[in-house]
Amino acid sequence: MSDFVHVSRTAEEEEDVLPPTEKPNPLAFLDQHVFVRQAVIDKIYGCVVGSALGDTIGLYTEFLPKEQAAHVYPERKFQLVEPATELNVDGHRAMFASRAWTDDTDQALLILLGYLHARTSTPQLLDNDALAQNFASRLKIWVWQGLLALDRHACGIGATTGSIVRSKEFVSDPFGTATERWVKSRRSIAPNGSLMRTHPIGVIGVSMSEEETWSLSVSIGRTTHVDPRCVVSCCIQVALIRSLLRGEIVDEQGLNACIERSYDWVKQQPALMNPGLDDKLTATEIEAHLERKGFEQHVYASSLDDLKLDEARKIGYVYKCLGSAILLLRLAMRKIADLPASSGPMATQSLFEDLLVDLIMEGGDADTNGAAAGALLGAYLGHAKLPLHWTAGLAHKEWLAEKTGRLVVAVGVVDGELGVVKDEAEDGGVGLRSNDELERKAAELMAEVSRKIYAKKEVDKGKSGKAKKKFASWF
Repeated sequence: MSDFVHVSRTAEEEEDVLPPTEKPNPLAFLDQHVFVRQAVIDKIYGCVVGSALGDTIGLYTEFLPKEQAAHVYPERKFQLVEPATELNVDGHRAMFASRAWTDDTDQALLILLGYLHARTSTPQLLDNDALAQNFASRLKIWVWQGLLALDRHACGIGATTGSIVRSKEFVSDPFGTATERWVKSRRSIAPNGSLMRTHPIGVIGVSMSEEETWSLSVSIGRTTHVDPRCVVSCCIQVALIRSLLRGEIVDEQGLNACIERSYDWVKQQPALMNPGLDDKLTATEIEAHLERKGFEQHVYASSLDDLKLDEARKIGYVYKCLGSAILLLRLAMRKIADLPASSGPMATQSLFEDLLVDLIMEGGDADTNGAAAGALLGAYLGHAKLPLHWTAGLAHKEWLAEKTGRLVVAVGVVDGELGVVKDEAEDGGVGLRSNDELERKAAELMAEVSRKIYAKKEVDKGKSGKAKKKFASWF
């Protein structure tokens, strides 16, 4: 047995030992001024609701070429209050309820609900891995059963997400499943499916460091999308939202700095740059995954025309979505910077609507572009600047507002107790549906789709008949 000798420290050595320091409070900025906290609350609501609005309005022109969007909606006006603007019904749009968001917001809500549920029911499972695993489980249920909390069908599932989530191994190994799918694509697929849903992480990050926020977005985003272009896009989006909420970005200089910090952070992570850590790839091949030239063309675009958002076979490219969201934020900043000092609050009241309409009238993947841009604009302008004829008519608006309010408390912006709420559980508080119930719901949806398409054909027939009569009367 060894002998242990205790050696006491000298008085001089004791003086060199520093006392433990308290970790800085990440929310200390809220107490800098009496109006700061209220402004942050308004911006959090603006981010969450603004994204849902961009998604909802974007459905009007989703998948349409720009020219066709202009033909269908020549007045470029949309409203969700009655009389609500009617969707141009086709096989895709007929699947969605009137004035409601699409799969983009549904998936964002899976992140939000998972975080709230973990905070109230399993606070020991708030680490990145646990939240990512919880999201994967919720995503599997959503693809199979829909958003149970609101009795919504899972419509509009992207090809990449659908193929990955339907894999038998997905829940047990989401990252491995996503990586295998990406490698099989020759490391080429970089769709916007993780970017469209990531904005709640930016809100969660308001009480975290920038690097912690990046890390959480990586963990959740890579459950389905491992391409470095998808990863860097999510990191940029959440970092921008976090900084906008915290008042750390007020101009384009700050915006550009945040973009480049996020890019550099991802570039320095070998596991993110080379998913699966394939040792056969050269350093040059790995660096090329971020496609820097294309990145710059999109995030520093001068106009929506430059982005070619309706470009055939490329509308879902993640850099198009990221670029359009960042461009709208730039345009908003420039508009506000150019206003006379004497301008009142009404000078920017239509800014969110004007920019979102310009974006969705470009066609392409308009709902996803709208969701990402709406999150950034909402975080910058705040909920008070969202158009009332959109917010007042949005389906499930009260429910969404209630969940956003709980998120405000959960991240510590407002003090309060959060009790357990049943519909935040994975099964939406209603239990998973049986196969018979799922078949019945699917049949009801198909019947409703058929009814809408038939009604649209009858309306078109009527218009055609009137046009023929008018033409005949000329002779």
